[in-house]
Amino acid sequence: MTESATIKSLLAIEALGLTVAAGSKGLDGPVLWAHSCELSDPWTWLGPNELLMTVGLGIPKRAAEQVSFIQSLASAGLAGLAIGEGLLSPPISQKMLDAADALDFPIVMIPHRIPFVAVSRTVAAANSSTQTQQILTLNRLYRILVEQSDDASTFLSRLEGVFNVRMAVSDAHTGAPILHGSLDTEKHDGGDGVRAWSVPSTHPAVLHISEGSAFMLDAFTALHLRHAIAVAVDRVIVARLGRINRGTQIMASVLMGQPIRMVDNTTAIELGMETADWLALAMPTCDDNLQLVLAQAGIAQLSALSDGNVLAVVNADDVKAACGLLLGSAQRIGVSAPFRDLHGIAAACKSAQWALGSIREGQRGVAYHADVELSLLPRSAAEARNIVTRVLGSIHMENDDDSVLLATLRCYLENDRNWTTTSEALGIHRQTLGYRLKRIETETGRSLKSTRDLSELWIACSATAYL
Repeated sequence: MTESATIKSLLAIEALGLTVAAGSKGLDGPVLWAHSCELSDPWTWLGPNELLMTVGLGIPKRAAEQVSFIQSLASAGLAGLAIGEGLLSPPISQKMLDAADALDFPIVMIPHRIPFVAVSRTVAAANSSTQTQQILTLNRLYRILVEQSDDASTFLSRLEGVFNVRMAVSDAHTGAPILHGSLDTEKHDGGDGVRAWSVPSTHPAVLHISEGSAFMLDAFTALHLRHAIAVAVDRVIVARLGRINRGTQIMASVLMGQPIRMVDNTTAIELGMETADWLALAMPTCDDNLQLVLAQAGIAQLSALSDGNVLAVVNADDVKAACGLLLGSAQRIGVSAPFRDLHGIAAACKSAQWALGSIREGQRGVAYHADVELSLLPRSAAEARNIVTRVLGSIHMENDDDSVLLATLRCYLENDRNWTTTSEALGIHRQTLGYRLKRIETETGRSLKSTRDLSELWIACSATAYL
């Protein structure tokens, strides 16, 4: 036999003695392999165009469940179901047979005298030339993998030409594309012949395949394809993480006040930062996956983790897209005023954090520095410093005693002036708290019983975060 086996060709072999129980209109489909499985979900272990042989242990007893069983087998693209006669199968319901007829899904019976291996060997012999072609196809697969570059821009398109399918690879957590093929996953949600395969890569990913009617991947080939794509995904992720780390080094250096070098500007441009406006984003999380989310979407960034926040500088044209991608995870995002170079990063990050602080915890949204009320937001570090100096005076000095007073005032205001809660939070006696509050009133010249003075103190305490 030189052509691939089919259910019809197997029925024609008198020595096998197979008979059709249902699905007689689906006998012409190729059978690439025949395998036995007694699990309740054999479609998980067998692939398209493979014949399931069973003694019946995995077949449900109830008619409705038998119908679902057949539907799942057909949906997975199996070639058919072969049941050993007189063995352990429960009674086959008419509903199960009707479902197979409706789906053109063949159900055949294997005589008790015929061992399953006889069917398997017959299929293998019929497909010997097909297996040779399979080996050649896998050779092309691994040659493309060896030739893959870090950007992998043509990797999937080349594989599509080999396997005659449309593909895409996306992040398993966010759905963001990792490798681009001709398949648009946003327009295909698993229907229209699109299958989703998990990819055994270090970073969780999903391979989406839209198989043409003339060709379907068998389980063996699909296994190799998934592992090859896993290697490609890991290469791409490593390359993107490398770009993120280069940007993080620049951000960390700038935020620590180190001199900006010429190479830093060159690197920022290489990472995709344009010479037009930039904006800083601040998010109240330490989830560094957010940096990768931006990279997966092709959004240039300089980013870092700082004081429990993710800080990211992006091009102004990318701000809306970045916020749309990150808001689901971050919940709250503060956005700075525009700036144009590395020298403005530190101030921009502080303004983004200030804008972030205007969103109450538990709320979800994006706050732009320019949109926050003027009465509550200094426009620059110089303005913030003026507010702090004028209102807080000496208690904002750097010596330990004064920093204790500032910490006490901040804790007192954050706890809505509740003495008990404040004392417990600071780990001090109420009398000590009273002494400190008196000193604060003396040093600032403001009364903690005055609404006006309390408002000024609150704004000044908040402004210290801007310095």
